[in-house]
Amino acid sequence: MKFKCLLLSVWIILFSGTVVHNLFAQSLSLSLGAAAGYTPLLNYGSTEKSGAELALLADLEYGRIIGRLQFTYVLAGTVNSSSLRSGYAFHGSLGYNARVSDQIFVPIMLTGGIGIISYTAYGSSGTQFDAGPQLGLTIAPYYKFTDQLSAFLSLRYIKGFIADRRSDPIDMADVLIGIRYTLN
Repeated sequence: MKFKCLLLSVWIILFSGTVVHNLFAQSLSLSLGAAAGYTPLLNYGSTEKSGAELALLADLEYGRIIGRLQFTYVLAGTVNSSSLRSGYAFHGSLGYNARVSDQIFVPIMLTGGIGIISYTAYGSSGTQFDAGPQLGLTIAPYYKFTDQLSAFLSLRYIKGFIADRRSDPIDMADVLIGIRYTLN
């Protein structure tokens, strides 16, 4: 019995060392990117809309760990809503960057941030603002053309939460396609 426990302990130590080595085996890299896409789900309050959006992002990778900061701007003119004036979001993501091949990687990240909209309320002449915390999931596979240049697809679902009694949750799901440039 002691031998089995010892053998199991050695195996766990070796396995955990392999996992840690795989997580941190590569160097630190920063990638900057831009993307355009579509949000089929843009809900604020009882309003359910869709529209086009643009995004700027920065990815920081260390081994298999990846973090992302992203600014997303909803193109209000593409949203079928006479009340929406603008919509944008700031998100941070953190997750695991799964390697499929030498050129294909699939980051899976938890995402959190804030969604902000400005709109004209029905019966009101002024512009009102609403902002709320958001939490969701991002899956962002990318294909490396070279060590510096890659194309990516980003799929996100973000659930909004009420910030105070006068606000409404801002939910969104989007699909983005873009280009990243990695600085070494």
